Amino acid sequence: QAATVAYEHRNKQPPNLTMKLPITNRGIVQTTLGSVFYLFSDGRNGNLSSEKPPILCFHSSPRSSDEYAEVLPLLAASQSGGDDNDEGNSNGRLVIAFDLPGYGASENPQRSCTQDEIADALLGAADIIVSNLGGDGFDDEPRQQSFVVIGSLMGNFCCASLAARYPTRIEAGILTNPWHDPGAAASVSPTEISDPFVLKDDGSHLVELHSKRSSWLDPDLNLRVVRSELTYLANRRSRYASSPAIYIQSKEYDFETPAKAIASDGTTPVLCIVGDACEKLFDMFGLQATKRFAEASAMLKGDVNGNGFEEQRLAGDKSTLNIVNQMPDEFAAACNTFLAARGM
Repeated sequence: QAATVAYEHRNKQPPNLTMKLPITNRGIVQTTLGSVFYLFSDGRNGNLSSEKPPILCFHSSPRSSDEYAEVLPLLAASQSGGDDNDEGNSNGRLVIAFDLPGYGASENPQRSCTQDEIADALLGAADIIVSNLGGDGFDDEPRQQSFVVIGSLMGNFCCASLAARYPTRIEAGILTNPWHDPGAAASVSPTEISDPFVLKDDGSHLVELHSKRSSWLDPDLNLRVVRSELTYLANRRSRYASSPAIYIQSKEYDFETPAKAIASDGTTPVLCIVGDACEKLFDMFGLQATKRFAEASAMLKGDVNGNGFEEQRLAGDKSTLNIVNQMPDEFAAACNTFLAARGM
């Protein structure tokens, strides 16, 4: 696949850090489902032969790669704590966060697509990005790489899809707040869909978007989340108006089948990170998060825990569905500890 990349610095780093972190850059890559935007932090400091597998991050809905803005450099940085001139600081890794098709700055797909097709397109994009950053160039056939995958809510479906179908390429999976719908259909491709999002002349639809998260998000983060949601809703409005309608499979994904396949294969270690506040909020909304999170963990663990399954709970009023943005230090520490224990 040919690819066009445009990089620029994102000079925003988490506060209260004692070590210098890699900057976060951005790019665009062509995929089988259209152009895809991504953020990346590269902590290898020129050491392109780093043995640490790159990390791919998949966001929740209706978010974008912005969900990982704070945590990207924390995952990419060397865990030695050295500065840029320290030889030991080259043991960082490459971390990539995508805008899924139809979200953020990525294009709407030109046809309906399943979760597996989305995951495959992003895996191919990751191969291109890693090959390019390794000096291979976009004119060469990208090499297939091995990755760690991290997901949040809907993004967990990409992780499960890839780990179940390509166990030799996915070295570990980290699933955040693994909610799923046990009655979901394996595939849905309707030809006509009504859009539930209604534009109101007085602009009150914007107030509604802000208000629904204002009880647990500070105004600045809420603004970022609303901006992501508005982009998603505008893209969805355009897709649904097509003839036939363009449908992106998400909440209808059959999570149980790949989760049990991952446990049965037993080669991919899995960490589930559960936010206490997210669980309580979803329970309050009638989404049965306590039950669904426990079911997901049980399916991924399997009968013998041969894949090295772990679960970690994060507590406090910021352990919400936006936990990656609200608790980046704690989230990154959980991920880094889990991976380091497995030589990754």
